[in-house]
Formats: sequence, structure tokens, C-alpha cells
Amino acid sequence: MPLFDRYIAVDWSAANTPKRGRDSIWIGELGPEGRVPSENPPTRHAAMAAIGARLLSARQRGERIMLGFDFVFGYPRGAAAAIGAASADLTDPPPRGGVRMRAKALTAGGPPKAVEGAARLSGMGSPLHQLRWSPSPATRGRIAARPEDWWGAQPPWLQLWSVLARLVTDSPDNNSNRFQLAEAINHRLADGPHFWGHPHQHSYATLHPKRPTAAYANIPERRAAERYVRSAQPVWKLTGVGSVGSQAMLGIARLAALRRDPRLVDDIAVWPFETGFADDLSKPITVTEIYPSLFPVTEADGLPRDRAQVEITTTRFAELDRAGLLQRFLSPPAGLTLEERAVLIAEEGWIAGAGHEALLAQLQSAA
Repeated sequence: MPLFDRYIAVDWSAANTPKRGRDSIWIGELGPEGRVPSENPPTRHAAMAAIGARLLSARQRGERIMLGFDFVFGYPRGAAAAIGAASADLTDPPPRGGVRMRAKALTAGGPPKAVEGAARLSGMGSPLHQLRWSPSPATRGRIAARPEDWWGAQPPWLQLWSVLARLVTDSPDNNSNRFQLAEAINHRLADGPHFWGHPHQHSYATLHPKRPTAAYANIPERRAAERYVRSAQPVWKLTGVGSVGSQAMLGIARLAALRRDPRLVDDIAVWPFETGFADDLSKPITVTEIYPSLFPVTEADGLPRDRAQVEITTTRFAELDRAGLLQRFLSPPAGLTLEERAVLIAEEGWIAGAGHEALLAQLQSAA
């Protein structure tokens, strides 16, 4: 029996003005009735309204939905705590014209003590970093089933989502503060600036156009998932070819709001954080991180590439599900230790299908 009745895939965009067509938002959907006409909303606000309406309509019919977004759901290990501490002195979202700080300025002698503490408590060469990967024998048995026993009441991914939900501003016309926020966080990170990339017509004190060369010694540049999907870009890259950093920052803030929507809050689980990968897919709406490039499309398809990608993605999800393979597709790859799996569930997240090359090859050969 299939896990889901309906499959929705979203090609996201961080455009700063309303936009349709190439490099904009596309929503693809496949349900029991077949292909639903794809939608190309001009703004993130309109897209989330459309997605919310689709989810509510499907739930009223008693359907189960797999909803995928093509941006990163979690940052590399250690980043959540460091970003949380680095943004603690921001009383309001950084305005689009600059960074608003509390009256207490940062000292010239170095980063605030809170940020230094976060560096130690977020895996920057600290004993806690070792504990993350080497829990006591008494703890090991609980990690796979209950990561919260290890990480506490609010795991790092949810800490990060809360910070971005509080500090990101994203207006109904697509105007956002993502570069100002990245600059503000960069300014406070004890390990130095991590975010990079911005429009060429602007300049920022601590957000540079090129990748910092000595930034990722402690907080990694890439998640474990990007070691499996080599073409996926790091979340710190905000602009340029293949960049996903801006999409992730704005998308996570939007998903945090969707997850709290009182009409849907009891129905939603965010994969793999709240599902233990494929251990518990009981909630009727499973929100997944997807990478549509895992399912190649060609110009011969005759559709805008972004539209073609969301449509082929939903088709492949449905095919996997009908073949009884979707649960395997949503499982972690073989060879992960319990400790590694716990870090992915609690903080980094994963790309649906990453590490399942044989399954993807099987699917492509059958297509």
C-alpha cells in the first residue's frame, strides 16, 4: 500500500521582486486524479498561500501528502548554536538598509562572550563536539529512537528555524533582508564570516562576494548530505550559479510558519528531523528536502526546466511509492553509525534519495 496519496514538489526562489517563468517558483502536483496543472506564483507569499490551500483541500479529503521543497532544511553541524548565539543581540530583524543592534556595541577586542561560548558549545573543537559523535554506552541505545534524549527539548534544527523565523523579513512583494541578516550573523560569528555572495551593486562590511578562504575549520562548509550529492552547493553561498543559501534562509522561515499554522500543526512532520528518517511517517503531511536534479530532465520535454523538474519529481515519487520503494528512498544510506544518524536527525537534515544511487539508477533505467 502506498505511503501517500498526493505528491507536491516546489522549486523555490529567493528573487527580490515578483517573478514568473525561468528561475522562479514552480509548484508541481500529482494526485489520485492525475497531474494537477503546475502553478507559477510570482512571490513566496503567494506560493505559501497556494501550498497551504492545497494541503487543506487534500486533508479535507483524508489524503496523505508528501511535500518537497528544493532548499536546505538544516545547516552543517555546530552552525545552529553558533548562529543562535551570534544573533542573540539582534532585538529586531536587521532592516534592509542596515544592521540594527542593541545599544551595547560589540567590543573592538573580539567577539562577545556569548558568541565565544557558542563557539565552544557548537562543535568548534570542543569536548561537546566529541560527545556528539561519542556518546556514553548508556546513551547509545536511545539515540536512534529518541534523539531528543541526547540533544534536549529543542534540537539544533529547531533552534535554527526559530532564529530565522524571528529575524527574516520577507514582504508580500518578495523584498527581503537576507543579505543584511547574513552580514549581521557574519559580524558576530566567533569563527569568522561564513556566509558569502551578494549583488554586485551592493557592498557589506562582513559579507563578501567571494568564498572566505579560512572560515570552515570548525563549523564545516558542507553537510554530510553534500558529500553524497556532490553537485549540491553549500548553504553559506547566497548568490551565483547553483547557490541555495538565500533560498534556504527565506524558505526555512516560511516553513517554520507553515509548521505552526494552527490549521495544519497537528498534521505536519518535517523529514528527517521529526520522522527519524523513515521510522515514523504516521503524520499525514511529510515535508521533505528534495534535490530535483536527482531526476534529470531534458530540453526535449518541451517545458520550462523548473516546471519540468517539479513535475518529474512528483512522478518519480509516485512511481517509487507504488513500487514499495519510497520508504527506502526516505531512509538514510547504509553505513551510517548511530551517532552520525543522530546528528543528521537533530541538526543537519538530509536530501531525500541521497546515498541511494542504485535505486535512482534502477528508477532511471525503468523510465
